[in-house]
Amino acid sequence: MDYSGPNYIAQEQQEEFEYFLLGHMNIEEEISFNKRLEKEPLLKSQFKEFKTLFLTVEEQALRMKLDEFHDNFEKRSKSKKSNFTIYRIAAGIAVLLSLGLWFLNRPNQNERLFLEYFSPDPGLPTVMGNNDNYPFYEAMVDYKEGNYDVAIKKWRGLLVSKPNNDTLNYFLGVAHLANDDSKSAIPYLEKIDVSESFFGKDAKHYLGLAHLKSGDIEKAKALLEKDSEVIKSLD
Repeated sequence: MDYSGPNYIAQEQQEEFEYFLLGHMNIEEEISFNKRLEKEPLLKSQFKEFKTLFLTVEEQALRMKLDEFHDNFEKRSKSKKSNFTIYRIAAGIAVLLSLGLWFLNRPNQNERLFLEYFSPDPGLPTVMGNNDNYPFYEAMVDYKEGNYDVAIKKWRGLLVSKPNNDTLNYFLGVAHLANDDSKSAIPYLEKIDVSESFFGKDAKHYLGLAHLKSGDIEKAKALLEKDSEVIKSLD
């Protein structure tokens, strides 16, 4: 078998990709790696392929878990038919209460635009295994499941020893933003070097949305200058 083709990624190279995705690199190593990606088209292509492969594997595992959840849910539902009417009435009351609360607390224009254009970062592939960065992956699983408070708490603990780590600061910022806390998100996202970091472009976009939600329109416009649709809505 020919292992020299363009699609072949050497074991050592895969380990370096994983080392980066796991947030093991210090700031100097991250900058050096990002520069190599920009200068070496083949390396950049291999990195994208490597990341996509892990995301695909992870998505398949998630589908299997969802199928299992739905099967268990259906089984539980069949055993509780006698309570269906009560649940339906309770659900109706909940909907009416929710509508009333929404009317009283309906979002302003900035918040509506934020909700329209914001979607959480899908996150990094969670390669759970015997490695010294298991806590990071564990928090990533919580993040992807929408348990933002839990993920934030775990990542903040890791940030103590790596205060300038781009990966941690980026995902802490996005997690706070997804958790409806734009003010807490801003300081983390501001630590990302837009021109040097692998997360720079996305961090700038989320930082702009954070300022939009916080009501600072001028900063939002400056950061979202290339997002024409958002800017058009702000004018």
